[in-house]
Amino acid sequence: MVEKLNGSEASAEASEAAVTPEVEAPTELDARQQADRLACLLSVTQEINATPDLKDGLRRVADCLEQFVDYDTLGILLVDDMGRELQFELAVGFREEVAKHWRFGMGQGIVGTAAESKEAVLVPDTKKDPRYIQATEGVRSELAIPLVAKDRTIGVLDLGSGKPGFFTEEHRRLLEPLGGQLANAIDNSRLYNNLQEQAQTLSMLHEVNRELASILDSEELLEKVAELVRRLIDHDVFTVLLWNEEAQLLEPRISFYRDGPRVGTARSLALGQGICGTAAALQQSLRVPNIHLDPRYVSCVSDVEVRSELAVPMTVKGQLVGVLDLESTEYDAFTSQQEQTLSTLGSALAIALENARLYEQLRKDEQRLEQDDLSTAREIQKQLLPKTSPWLPGLRVAVGYEPARHLGGDFYDFLPCCEGQMALAVGDVSGKSTSAALYGSLAVGMLREQVDRTGMQPADILANMNTKLHQLEIDNRFVAMLFAFYNDADRSLTLANSGLPRPYLLRDWSVEQIDAVGVPLGMFADRTYDEITLELRSRDMVVIYTDGIDESLNAAGDELGTQRLEQILRQLAGGSAREVADGIMDAVRRYSGNTEPSDDRTVVVIKITDS
Repeated sequence: MVEKLNGSEASAEASEAAVTPEVEAPTELDARQQADRLACLLSVTQEINATPDLKDGLRRVADCLEQFVDYDTLGILLVDDMGRELQFELAVGFREEVAKHWRFGMGQGIVGTAAESKEAVLVPDTKKDPRYIQATEGVRSELAIPLVAKDRTIGVLDLGSGKPGFFTEEHRRLLEPLGGQLANAIDNSRLYNNLQEQAQTLSMLHEVNRELASILDSEELLEKVAELVRRLIDHDVFTVLLWNEEAQLLEPRISFYRDGPRVGTARSLALGQGICGTAAALQQSLRVPNIHLDPRYVSCVSDVEVRSELAVPMTVKGQLVGVLDLESTEYDAFTSQQEQTLSTLGSALAIALENARLYEQLRKDEQRLEQDDLSTAREIQKQLLPKTSPWLPGLRVAVGYEPARHLGGDFYDFLPCCEGQMALAVGDVSGKSTSAALYGSLAVGMLREQVDRTGMQPADILANMNTKLHQLEIDNRFVAMLFAFYNDADRSLTLANSGLPRPYLLRDWSVEQIDAVGVPLGMFADRTYDEITLELRSRDMVVIYTDGIDESLNAAGDELGTQRLEQILRQLAGGSAREVADGIMDAVRRYSGNTEPSDDRTVVVIKITDS
């Protein structure tokens, strides 16, 4: 077995080395032992290339080195992405606070000197060397070996001992070749891991771009981005600030903690204010390893002790959209690769947000235009309805009409006939919106044309309209309509129905449905319709209504129904035509409460009087 180098072997040489730099050439046995030691170390070093975990590979190097060098502390420090500071990748014998938070600038301390000069630094007595920075108690001698790959310092292997003069030139000669091999192994391992990480990141970003492109709701979009950032980059707080052009402020739109819940409060920032405001003003990303050393930092979240921050602006065609901001409780928590990843994500998100904004604007414009169209169509529809009820001796007619919030297709009409006669129609077009209203207007026009022809009865008029509407071949459109003739001479009402709810006859306080049914107009060709003639008496009433009455819903989603409607009619049976029409509409409104009507409500009441 090879022997471990220790202080007792080297103490005499160390004291002589302090006086003279010459070192005796090693014996053949010493040279063979040194070669064996180095071969063993290099073998372990090469294994770093095969392990996916760099820290695990470095730990095995430290364990192997301990067999030959009786060190008290060992640190492998690597240069950061910006090439300015060294930080611990592996620390043995150091306090956790030192290993986690301490940084050494290039040229600072023994470690920084070795890194900057690219030469090993051997310090027999740390108390006598002004460059020494005490990172842990009890270290009296130190050996720092620079890790140089491709003429570039990537880190330092640092050994410490509690014994003065412990490290010798023999240690340096043993470890310098190891430093070169270790540097190449670390560089290759980091390159391989970076390539793997980049491949995974690119794959995820491809997935992100595909997902973001399909989301047009800005709130859903930002929620998705927060979820994706949690998968891509470790952080403590993630905030998206959007630029408000009118207020000239970056306003926090969403802000999440690491584990998902929303941050309670976050503040708005002006351009140039804080890290985010500066990134927005410069339109370039900012990575701050230590916010305590950056005077631009402004605290936005009070309950997290932020130590580092990464802010990436989002722009589209040079126009500021907002800023993505990551904060961490760790110093130097974000790498240049993560900065690049967040910048790529920010570019995709900026376009997606702009698309969502344009879609939202388009939707608002369409809704505004639709409302304008609906208002115009409602006004036109209103103008098509009769302004007054007809008057004949011994006949009173009253109408209740309430259009739904959306434009519907209910209509009613009173048509002049021969002297002492009146024609009336109540209809309901299938569907809603402008198309239903237009179809209803078409039906009214056809109806008036038919009534102008003498000698046609209600059944003939409905059959004729059915044929004409069916020939138009307008898909999914039909008309439910009741048409009737009233003759004052014998107080008769002849009616035919094509799909409207069966009307009611109120006589002597009784309520009876009139058995008048039929297929809606325009659905099928060659349909015929039945007629019913009622011989009306004084104080009789006929109530004709559309399905917006009996199908009205309450807050629980229950329909009014015919049974409740009949109860309402019994309570109103003694009133005038106007009182009955108004009473039905009031009762339906009370039943529905605050529930908006989903369909038009129309009631026509005919009452026979003595004068």
